[in-house]
Amino acid sequence: MTGVAARFGIVAVALAIVAALSPAPDRVTDRDVYEKTEARTIVQDCSDLHCFRVLVPWVLGVLPGPSPIKWKAYSVVCNAAAAAGVFVWCLTVGFSRRAASFACVLTAAGFGGLYTLHDPYTSDPLMYALGPILTTALTTGWFVTAGVVASIGVLAKEFAAAPLYIFAGASTLGGRWRDALHAFIAGNFAFIVWIAFTLTLMLKFNYSYGYASVTFSKGAVIGLWLDRLSLRGVASAMFNEFGPLYLLAPAGIWFAPADLRRLAIAALPVAAVIAYVQQPDRALWNFHFLVVPFGALVLERAGDRLAAATLATFAIGNLKVGAQLPWIPAARVWLVASCVCASVAIALAMSRRAREPRWSLVTP
Repeated sequence: MTGVAARFGIVAVALAIVAALSPAPDRVTDRDVYEKTEARTIVQDCSDLHCFRVLVPWVLGVLPGPSPIKWKAYSVVCNAAAAAGVFVWCLTVGFSRRAASFACVLTAAGFGGLYTLHDPYTSDPLMYALGPILTTALTTGWFVTAGVVASIGVLAKEFAAAPLYIFAGASTLGGRWRDALHAFIAGNFAFIVWIAFTLTLMLKFNYSYGYASVTFSKGAVIGLWLDRLSLRGVASAMFNEFGPLYLLAPAGIWFAPADLRRLAIAALPVAAVIAYVQQPDRALWNFHFLVVPFGALVLERAGDRLAAATLATFAIGNLKVGAQLPWIPAARVWLVASCVCASVAIALAMSRRAREPRWSLVTP
């Protein structure tokens, strides 16, 4: 636990510095909706998807201090917890501490987390933390705890129930029917809590979504998103989401334990739904805890220098496109450089894998 606490502390300090340096968004955000909920608890006739995501503003509303500082502090703490949580999750599934540390850094330096330091008025940071925490709890048999935490988490965002269903699907693929049933029951409990709470807000306080995510037949949010952006804009936004992890993660499948591969497979339909009803270039980072471990396994086999170069270029690029630090030039140059480093890392990792005796390879 000392190593976990140290990593949490180091990441939290680094992210706090980034949050302090990140400028305020120069566009319309969801700040107004969250601050109204923070101030009033219940906003009668609220007509926005974010009106239903009450947990974070309710908690922050009872704390003293200016709203922007509280929200940035919340984002820092949750993203640091996400990085530390990924470290623990990787150790739980059998990673070395070195590989787990690489995954921790990839999570801390990822686009999704750094963007919430720039625009913290969102429930996303809490979801980034809950993903690895809930999955670790499920993997170690803490089904009741996971169900209770997810049932509270859905008051912040419905994604909190997703790890339970993903784990249930992965357990089914692995033939662990008892675990699958327990996770499924826990997920259903969280889902029922979310449905009951949503209906209460709608029927008693006249809440409504007022948002395209409920218009499934018209493309939901992804339809609006595609209409607003050019093809180049869509490609750029999606590239920024994971950058070199688009290369590293598929290659990492060759080195990953079977349980992690099954979780990734089970997550695919969930990710498709989430990306359809939310803005995909931000929604998909919710699954970071299933993506970055694959990349970390490749970097572990590529050597420290190449791993460091990949992590450094990845982080610098995301400080620009995620945290929006204005003095960092040519973000795409850094992200492309990270992809070049990742490609070399993959080649080295694969060549070393080919030279290993068969008995030393991870069993499929």
